[in-house]
Amino acid sequence: MGVTENIQDAISLSTCSPLSANGQDSKRCVSESYKVTICKRQKYFHSISFNEGLITTTSPKVAVIGVGSRGLSILERLAANYDQNKNYILNIYLIDPGRYPGQGIHSSEQSPHLLINTVACQVTMFLDESITNCGPIRKGPSLFDWAREENYRKMPNGQYMKGCDGGSEIEPNDYLPRQLLGEYLRWVYDYLVSNLPSGIIVHHYNQTVIDIHCLNDGGVKLFLNDGCSFNVDCAVLTTGHDQNALDNVELHYDQFVNECRSMNPHLRYLRAYPLSQLQSIDQHSRVAIQGLGLSCHDVLSELTCGRGGQFVYGDNDELTYIRSGHEPEKIYVYSRNCLPFSARGRNEKSVGGQYQARFFTRAMIDQLREENGYFQLDFEKQVLPVLINEMCYVYECTLRNNWLVSHDEFEPSEETRQVIHRLLYPLDNVIIDYNSFTFWIIDFIEQDLDEAYLGNVSSPVKAATDLLRDVRDTIRYTVDFRGLTPRSHQYFIENICPVMNRIAVGPPKERNIQLLALIRAGVVEFACVPNAQPRVRCDRARASFVIESKSMQECIVDVLIKGMMESFYPERNNSCLIRNMLKRGLIRPFSNGDYRPGGIDINENQNLISAEGLTIQNIWALGNIVEGPNFYTYVLPRPLVNSRALQDAGKCVFKIFSLLDKCLAPSN
Repeated sequence: MGVTENIQDAISLSTCSPLSANGQDSKRCVSESYKVTICKRQKYFHSISFNEGLITTTSPKVAVIGVGSRGLSILERLAANYDQNKNYILNIYLIDPGRYPGQGIHSSEQSPHLLINTVACQVTMFLDESITNCGPIRKGPSLFDWAREENYRKMPNGQYMKGCDGGSEIEPNDYLPRQLLGEYLRWVYDYLVSNLPSGIIVHHYNQTVIDIHCLNDGGVKLFLNDGCSFNVDCAVLTTGHDQNALDNVELHYDQFVNECRSMNPHLRYLRAYPLSQLQSIDQHSRVAIQGLGLSCHDVLSELTCGRGGQFVYGDNDELTYIRSGHEPEKIYVYSRNCLPFSARGRNEKSVGGQYQARFFTRAMIDQLREENGYFQLDFEKQVLPVLINEMCYVYECTLRNNWLVSHDEFEPSEETRQVIHRLLYPLDNVIIDYNSFTFWIIDFIEQDLDEAYLGNVSSPVKAATDLLRDVRDTIRYTVDFRGLTPRSHQYFIENICPVMNRIAVGPPKERNIQLLALIRAGVVEFACVPNAQPRVRCDRARASFVIESKSMQECIVDVLIKGMMESFYPERNNSCLIRNMLKRGLIRPFSNGDYRPGGIDINENQNLISAEGLTIQNIWALGNIVEGPNFYTYVLPRPLVNSRALQDAGKCVFKIFSLLDKCLAPSN
């Protein structure tokens, strides 16, 4: 069995301190110990007995900085690919400030009414036969399998309880609370470290890395926030989501609040996350949420269900909202187009079920590049027409229930083209005044819900939009590593992605049913009509924010909430680690020509690229920190689809072992 530092089990484990740069023991960094939950599913991991003849002349060290889902994948691949015949002990340093390693942003202490945006059967942290070029497959339970085995049940009030009588079994297509996802990730961590192969020692530090130095001997020195520092041979950055510093507009709002709050004690400017801060909003406040995506639903849930409000079905099977009396006085919502995200279609696909594209394929992208004579494409002119044609094909074949039409001969009807165009741009040629907008938006949401109830296979509309999730890897193949021209890349991020997100990766349908109930109850109101160019004015005379628009509607609020997730911008990030690495040129912001979409620069092996354009061969980066050179990095692995997140982890670990083997190979 492997050894885990700072974890107590039935035996007492010795603690190993890494060496500092001068070869002496550095200050020992000891995190709070806790007891491991012994894994019940021993069939998944088969521990290898310790090799008595193992002689260690050196012990390579690998650091994983940030231990959320991405960090867990690196740990899992390191353990799976470790070869006891290499004649070395591998030390793995897991460094994360979170209370429970493995959870990252998915804390098990979140409110139970906050839901995952993916069905339970389509979330996993383990490999299967679909994963290619990642090394040995060590199977484990998906989120759904784990929840069933742990005896979680869905109670009549919608809560999920463990080991309780009554209620119903969790179903594969349930949208589970995020706190259960946090528990699952914590279990995965405990599971991995309690089943380490012999020859691996895991050191867990409940700290934050604040700086990294590359040493002259090729090593990497890590500096932690408690003053500890130590050297490793390789490091992987999987730091996940961080907060950016306030931008100029937000600084203006913040200054306004500081100067005028004495006149209005309710006056606040907040970002959506962490959601726990929203409990400080007084019930007599008027609130505006900027953004109508998934974060908006989180905020609405926290300000309603999180304050004791309840959704109940009446005799007419219509969902109604029962106020608790602790909600804000009024909640306004708005965005540039004032359209809520479409609901996810009822899932009819199997765990690994995906539509297999006929037109929008890697071969098509390769062909476009060959015809181009140039790697970079124009998404709007060259790629989008093919993607829309794919949506037309799926819509028409589903509508006719006839998939025998050869895609080589397919030509969509004008009616189909109009349907797909309206899905993408529902506001074209629509003029709505404020008085009729509420009725229009209710009808818009209800029509979408009708399609969602039919399902993502049976509904022609939802089948056509769900394919955008199924072809995401091909979109990545198109966009990643400067695959688009700079101008096209910017257009794709700022114009295409918001449309795809709105129609394909919206909330569970239950969230939009709840939104309708909140609108009918008068709890939620739209601040303006679509395309009315809303803007925020800081009104010092009234010590309030004022939402103004071309619709002539004026909403006066005390609290303004930025209800959207920010992109990772290194230059604005609050992390000491990122600031220090930028300052010394160890990293540089990713750019495509003169366009900077966010993220730090990496090569195709996920290695850092320095400010001087040099590749840092022994430091890798994965996840949200490289959302820029990589596309759509923030989704959890899915079973049976050759998940990109698991592929990336396997690729990095292969490179790590290749580098270690080369460095430790005996010289001739």
